[in-house]
Amino acid sequence: MVGVVFGGALLALGWVAGNAASQGAAHAQGVHDAHDLAGDVLKAKDSLDQLKQKLMDGGKALIADRKFPTDLGQQLSGMNVDFAGDKLFGRRFSGVPADTTRQLFDFITRVQALNDKKDLVVSLLAKLQKPITEELSRPPGQLPISYVVVVDKDTPSSGAFLAPLAAPIAPDDKNGVPGDLTFANPRGGGNVKLPRLVTDKVPPTGAAITVVPNTFEKVCPSTTRGQIAQLMSSMNSLVDDIQGQKAEGDVISEPKPGLSDVAAKLADQLGKVN
Repeated sequence: MVGVVFGGALLALGWVAGNAASQGAAHAQGVHDAHDLAGDVLKAKDSLDQLKQKLMDGGKALIADRKFPTDLGQQLSGMNVDFAGDKLFGRRFSGVPADTTRQLFDFITRVQALNDKKDLVVSLLAKLQKPITEELSRPPGQLPISYVVVVDKDTPSSGAFLAPLAAPIAPDDKNGVPGDLTFANPRGGGNVKLPRLVTDKVPPTGAAITVVPNTFEKVCPSTTRGQIAQLMSSMNSLVDDIQGQKAEGDVISEPKPGLSDVAAKLADQLGKVN
């Protein structure tokens, strides 16, 4: 009987010792994995900061320098923030605080969304390079004459017609504005031609008056201007994701921290696991 009891005690002690050793090994592996992940997060932060700088340089080229960033699309294509779900494969989280683990999963989700948005910016850069380059090649404020107002004997009763020129007149056109203007027929199909109005009297057959480009642009912004705004908005959205948004009045009541700051804090927390 004493032998049975003694044997049972030895088995219990062996189980406790083995379980403690197993837990100790799991904890040691968890600490090692946490420190490895801290290094990976810091590498992701470096990629995020480089991506932000490229986007900011591209935005400066577009707005301040009036130059299309021709190499930006290729540069962004080669930049991928490498921190996906596979980074957690086979990892142990023994000793890692639950809040840190939650932040780690959230970071992975946000990085994936950022990479997807970056790919959309790359597509926009390729699609809009030609029209934006043509738009920026003109001196600022110098737009082509693209529209005319058509007036004739019926104008007092029916109003004037607005019509696009068949061929816009560039501001640096050496021939100037021609005496006859060809434009899309506002009353039907095809093109028509009328003399340009140069006096205070409208000819019986009608005349066309050129529209000052800047005034039309204020009312109806050109498609290319809208494309530039779309591209800048997409690029700025990526920058905001990386650096975060500052609260401005009631616009952003609870600003979300940027991925760069999140990465720095997450790496610090993982590095302190022991």
